Amino acid sequence: MFRASLLGLFALFVMTSTLQGQIAPHPMMPTQGHEPVAYVLSEQVTCSCGQVNENYVGGPRACSGCGQTMPDPPTGADDSVAQVGYQQSSDFVDGSYYEQPADYGCSTGQCGPTCDCRQPKKRSCLTLIHQLQDLLDSRGCPPPLACNIRQAPAMLGGGFGGSSFQTLQGAQFVQGPNLVAVGTGVIPANQANSSLLFDVLGNAANPDFNSVGTGVQNVNGQFVFNVEEAVAGTNLGLPANTTFANATATEIVNGTIVNGELWNIAITGLQTFNIIIPDAANAGAAVVGRSKIATNNSPLPRTRAFMNYDLLSNVPLNNAGLNVSRFTPGMEFAFFNNSASIEFRVPYASTLSTDVRSDGTTNTSAIELGDIFLAYKQVLFQSTDIVFSGGVSVTLPSTNDLSLRLADGTPAMVVENQSVHVMPYFASIANLTDRVFYHGFIQVDVDATGNQLFTNQGLNTRLRDTARMYTDGGLGYFLRRRGEKRDVLFDSIVPTIELHYEQQLENGRSVTDGIFVLGNPNAGKQSNLNMVFGTTLEAGIGNAFSIGYAVPFSDSDESMFDGQLRAIWNRYF
Repeated sequence: MFRASLLGLFALFVMTSTLQGQIAPHPMMPTQGHEPVAYVLSEQVTCSCGQVNENYVGGPRACSGCGQTMPDPPTGADDSVAQVGYQQSSDFVDGSYYEQPADYGCSTGQCGPTCDCRQPKKRSCLTLIHQLQDLLDSRGCPPPLACNIRQAPAMLGGGFGGSSFQTLQGAQFVQGPNLVAVGTGVIPANQANSSLLFDVLGNAANPDFNSVGTGVQNVNGQFVFNVEEAVAGTNLGLPANTTFANATATEIVNGTIVNGELWNIAITGLQTFNIIIPDAANAGAAVVGRSKIATNNSPLPRTRAFMNYDLLSNVPLNNAGLNVSRFTPGMEFAFFNNSASIEFRVPYASTLSTDVRSDGTTNTSAIELGDIFLAYKQVLFQSTDIVFSGGVSVTLPSTNDLSLRLADGTPAMVVENQSVHVMPYFASIANLTDRVFYHGFIQVDVDATGNQLFTNQGLNTRLRDTARMYTDGGLGYFLRRRGEKRDVLFDSIVPTIELHYEQQLENGRSVTDGIFVLGNPNAGKQSNLNMVFGTTLEAGIGNAFSIGYAVPFSDSDESMFDGQLRAIWNRYF
């Protein structure tokens, strides 16, 4: 027995010497002021709750997040060993181990028991991001979050953003095209007293115009007659919504009037407006839509890059309605151990041109830039199952000015895009069951500066948008959580349902210059309610893909679309 024990000790000594001879110190191992207690082989293991732990040789084996029993420790005899970890004796006090996976750390909100969030950064393209985070991260760790909250995807969001249409009413004289007509009739000796008929197509039996009163000769010796429609209401050559006002016929060749000669016909019409145009209070941003905090966002600060895509059908930016295809790239950067973040977005869209024509010929597939969006987010309270956060977002004017031209190209109205919107908000996320979570936002939108409005009748005024409130809430269910199944296409599957409500806090406004009336003087407080059904899928580390569809439940005269398809990509770091 003594010999067996001696042989066992000898074998253990040889094996330990061999392993130590093959293992180099971990790059994150302290080298100054700390003597190593042990070198240990470690293996990355994903627990059922989605947390990544290190399975160490020679110690307790349990997931530090949910207590799941871990597999046998690695032996170093195969490729399953991920790295060599170093632990001090203090790390063994609570029976859990310090996590050191290569691609996880503070950016995922998973600090180790020692609250030392340092980790190796292997991908050089992320070095700057990680260095900035290390610089800003504090040494204390907040309470660990429940798995549902930690892995909860961003809210999809829904809606066009803002009440981005209004009516324009009024009437103004416009010029029709110059027509060439054949003139025939009774021509007395005093040719100014001639009674003439004019036909554009040369059919004297069916004239388009007839002379009124006495003609005059201009400085070039050409006879000029006032004319009227031969058949009232034909509006020859005038645009839609325009009635005949008056016209003149001018000889093309000066001198004696003869039957069959050609005359120029110049028509003036009275155009009446009662059309839908983009919301002038939003200026050019109205054709792209307003950004708000609940669109592809979470109450949790996170470091990520993202792209949002929206296809909105029948958006009422003109009388006929049109489809808007909108893209929103952006990024969010979290710091202070993921307790705060800043966010940046730049939306753009294929939509109605900001150069609006009253005759309905406006380009409906123009590429327009939206207003730049900036946001700050701060965690206000955090426990295991609930997080409250708040902050403020702003939109800065970067869209083209909005202009309206009459049918003849005459500028009727220009709205300079100068508005800065300030939008404070409050957010929350809560773990309801082991698989169900809730997240929501409430936000107030205030136009801080307004836009300058000019009309061709001399009106010069400041147009300020009405204040609004956005209320957004959603429920999600983890059909599959990260780490529950291996060797599958999607690591996580999370269907969600959301409600998004927008309410004006003030009655709609209107302005007039005596001819144009912009907006409805009797407008009330507009509201919109949308429901979004969607699913988020995670494929690989840090990649989340979401798709959803929004259905409006508002009155038809207030709804901003008939349907909205949303597709979102998030890359978390």
